[in-house]
Amino acid sequence: MKKVILFAAVLMIAGSSFANTPEKTLKAFKTTFTDAENVVWTDAVDFSTVKFTQQGISTFVKYDDEGNFISSRRYYAAEQLPVDIQCKLKKKFADKSVFGITEYTVGDEVNYFVKLEDAKNWTTVKIDNTRNMEVTEKYMKP
Repeated sequence: MKKVILFAAVLMIAGSSFANTPEKTLKAFKTTFTDAENVVWTDAVDFSTVKFTQQGISTFVKYDDEGNFISSRRYYAAEQLPVDIQCKLKKKFADKSVFGITEYTVGDEVNYFVKLEDAKNWTTVKIDNTRNMEVTEKYMKP
């Protein structure tokens, strides 16, 4: 009996995770991200945010109530960066290794925030659409 109640509770929670998400938004998501896993919706007044994983990449996408893309944030490893960016990073920061990447997209603007490390420091490099690089943070390791 406990298992039946627990299963019913899980179904209610899973079903309510997108209960307030507009149908157009759900359709846009399901059409675009057909192999998304671990999908969790958060609804606000004028937009919805969906968190999921796809091909090992942790992703957040924000949609308006009409199902239009607003922005996205993705977290992944160095191997998934565009090849030209990998080459530029290796050339300019040869003594550092890539720890992680945050890709932030708003409209047509894609910015990459690459966290680099060496034995003594953490360094964040912002790379924009035109592949300009700018160090935005540098911290000494403890």
